[in-house]
Amino acid sequence: MNEEEKIVIPAKMKKTLAKLAPLLGELGFNKINFKKDELSVEKAHGEDLQGKQYLHYRIVFGKKEILFIYSIPGHLSKRRRLIEVYPVLLNTLKIIEDYYEINAYNLVSPLLELLGELEKAMDKDVVDVSSELEDLKEKHNSLTKKYEDLVHSSEQNARILLEAERKSEEQKKRLEQLESLGDETLKEELFKWVKLHSGVIDLEQFCKAYNLPVKRAEEGLNNLIKEGYIKKKSD
Repeated sequence: MNEEEKIVIPAKMKKTLAKLAPLLGELGFNKINFKKDELSVEKAHGEDLQGKQYLHYRIVFGKKEILFIYSIPGHLSKRRRLIEVYPVLLNTLKIIEDYYEINAYNLVSPLLELLGELEKAMDKDVVDVSSELEDLKEKHNSLTKKYEDLVHSSEQNARILLEAERKSEEQKKRLEQLESLGDETLKEELFKWVKLHSGVIDLEQFCKAYNLPVKRAEEGLNNLIKEGYIKKKSD
């Protein structure tokens, strides 16, 4: 089961969410649940070996706060996952700006947490990561100012969201270089094995050959299925 994290954003509801439900329903959410003063939307992404859908993220719109809950797959670190989903949160807040009053400063907290995680990683490569950390701090100061102005102008909001997405992609690519290549190698070997054995894999045999725990191999196989490189045969 994937770990889950959440971001809590204090927000004051300005008007009923009745019209927001169909608006969000056009954006491809798998589940939408609307009650009197609460709207919950959820998006799933792929399936595991048992056919259960992975939670991608869930957003709960309440009367006094907005909850953004997202899963962390086993092959990703928390900081990489935060960089992936943060633009989703920003775009959602842009869409619902007519329904809520939001203190933009609350959006900075997850970025501060991300910076803290990057500081912990400095021991791996002090010189390179130290330079990156200084760069991230400068970006953080710039983003903080932009987030505080988020609710003032629709035109300015759109510009900020596009820039935040671009910078998140740049950080994601750099962090991918710092992450271990073990997961990619595992997926490559699993794919070769499946191809060599005519689309069939005996996980115990594979793990014995590569001296791996079965759980680790299942994780890599799930990632191949999830990313569309192979398909699970129907029973």
